[in-house]
Formats: sequence, structure tokens, C-alpha cells
Amino acid sequence: MLIQHRWLNWLFIGLLCLIIYAISADNITVFDYNRELIIDGEYWRLLSGNFNHTNIYHLLLNLSALAVMAGLHYRYYSSAAYASLILCLSIGVGIGILWLSPSTHLYVGLSGVLHGIIIVGAIVDISKRYYSGYVLIIGTIIKVVNEQLFNSPIEMSQLIEATVLTEAHLYGLVTGFIIAPLFVYLNKKKSA
Repeated sequence: MLIQHRWLNWLFIGLLCLIIYAISADNITVFDYNRELIIDGEYWRLLSGNFNHTNIYHLLLNLSALAVMAGLHYRYYSSAAYASLILCLSIGVGIGILWLSPSTHLYVGLSGVLHGIIIVGAIVDISKRYYSGYVLIIGTIIKVVNEQLFNSPIEMSQLIEATVLTEAHLYGLVTGFIIAPLFVYLNKKKSA
């Protein structure tokens, strides 16, 4: 029962993305990251922009990645820890875009948060002496550095019908490194 319960945490985020996408399909943009509206006080957009998507392909790509991360690391998080992880990563990505990418006016997608999930899970792996965590970290860093230097493949932008905001991936990765010690501590405390 515990395994099923922990899968529900991950399923909830997937369902949230599906619901927001369905609502937004009618050109309702209340959930999108919109720089001007955030500056005007609509702060929820720092979070909610992470859960909307440009099209069904964008949504399915991110939900597939979420499912892979769930398969690797679902056992590391209680419901409260998982909610905290998603909240921290969403805020980190949203604030990173706001402060460090001033030319970005609109953004949607879970990929920045996903990069943070990978890093936090990999660091918890390492703390448990699962050395595959190093492979995840090195691979993710190489991917993000490559994106910063050469941008993402044009085919991906065509598929999701938007420019891939590779900076969001960087902000998710950095936020993941910053908050990972907290989740290592929570995991050790849970195991004790």
C-alpha cells in the first residue's frame, strides 16, 4: 500500500498538468508564466507556468520524463516532502526566469522542474551509495551545458511549437543542487 500511495504523489502532478492543459486549450492563459502580469502582482504564475504546456506533444514529453523519474525515485519522498520538492523547484525555476532571463516574457512547461527532480533524486541516490546517481548528475550537467552553448535541437522547438527555454533547465538544475541537502536529510531521518 505504501508504494501505491507514493505513486499517487507523482500521478497527482501529472493530473494537475493535464487539467491545466485542458483548461488552457481554450486560450485561457491564467496559468501561464507572464512576466508583465507577475510584475503587476499575479505571483502565482511563477508556479503555475511550470504546469501548463504549449501542446499535447510538449505535455506528453514532460509527463513521460516525470514517469521515468517516478520509477527511479518515488520511494524517497513522503507526500509532504514531494509537495515541498515540487514547490521549491517551481519557485526556483520561476524566480530564475524572472530575475535572470528578463527577455523571457512567456513560459510554460515542466522541464525545468524535471531537471531539478533528476538532480535531487540523484544526490539522494549517492547518499544511499547508489553510484548510478553520479551518472544521472553527469549526464544532466552535460545536457544542460550543451543546451547553454548550442541551444536545443530545432526539431524539439518545432514539435512543441515554441522555443525551448533552456535557461529553465539550468535554473531547475541549480535549484536542485541547492535544495538537495534538505531532501538527503529528510530521507535519512525517515530511514532512521
